[in-house]
Amino acid sequence: MEDAAGLLASRGPVVEVEAGRILVVGDTHGYPEVSEWALRLADKHGAEAVVFLGDYVDRGPWSVENLELLLERMLAEPGRLLLLRGNHESLEMNRYYGFLEEYYSKLGPGRLAPLRRLYSCLPYAARSRGVLLLHGGVPCRECSGGPEEPVSLEELAERLSRLHCRPELDEWSDSLAAQLLWNDPRGDLEWFAPSIRGPGVYYYGRLAWTSFLRANGLSLLVRAHEAVDAHAVWTREGRLLKGVGHGERMGMRELEGSVVTVFSSLYHGAGAGALLIDQEGEFLEFLRYPEG
Repeated sequence: MEDAAGLLASRGPVVEVEAGRILVVGDTHGYPEVSEWALRLADKHGAEAVVFLGDYVDRGPWSVENLELLLERMLAEPGRLLLLRGNHESLEMNRYYGFLEEYYSKLGPGRLAPLRRLYSCLPYAARSRGVLLLHGGVPCRECSGGPEEPVSLEELAERLSRLHCRPELDEWSDSLAAQLLWNDPRGDLEWFAPSIRGPGVYYYGRLAWTSFLRANGLSLLVRAHEAVDAHAVWTREGRLLKGVGHGERMGMRELEGSVVTVFSSLYHGAGAGALLIDQEGEFLEFLRYPEG
């Protein structure tokens, strides 16, 4: 765990990913079989990078094994595999959703310091050309419900650098950091509105995410965090696309200005999925567990 934290510390809070093909995986929540499936898919499809969007622990029964698997693979392929932070990479969440109890039972008490440091060193976002990858979504400063100036990636990187690898500071030490992990999209909303997830968390609407993408020179946001049936797409017009089948493709230009959710946990009883981003072919391929 210490070696993994050291590697992540060197990458910083926002990582540039240079790859023609990227396999993206959402919340796996204690199901290593889904993580293993995704890694096999990455090999099969020739993915040069594999990005997991956080939430490796809690809910599922094998969170320790899932986290260990991913850390081992990241250390074995440091230039290929990237783990981002989710809202469950938090000791506070782990106390309520089961991981700490599992962690103590399997690894013994008194080993929280390495885990806390690992969490604090996980990057919050990755960028590959015009695609931004993160766990939750677009943050707001004013959060009043009306139009506001989008937050820049440069400001985000600067603020996140103050938290990076500082285990004494959790994500709630900065409101923008917390929202990157917790916020959700809503196409029937224009700007921002309070979320049912709790204080300091917001829904971001179609004008909020399209202005954020445009201001930061981005074309697409790919995120996780919501228990959807493997995938869901909010188009730039605010239309929701669900039920995309295994192996279906959509063009990058067709999806420009959209928010794509990929969810990879078996815990909630819906489908688990992954997403292949082909930068050269300019398409996204939607993949469903256990196919492929």
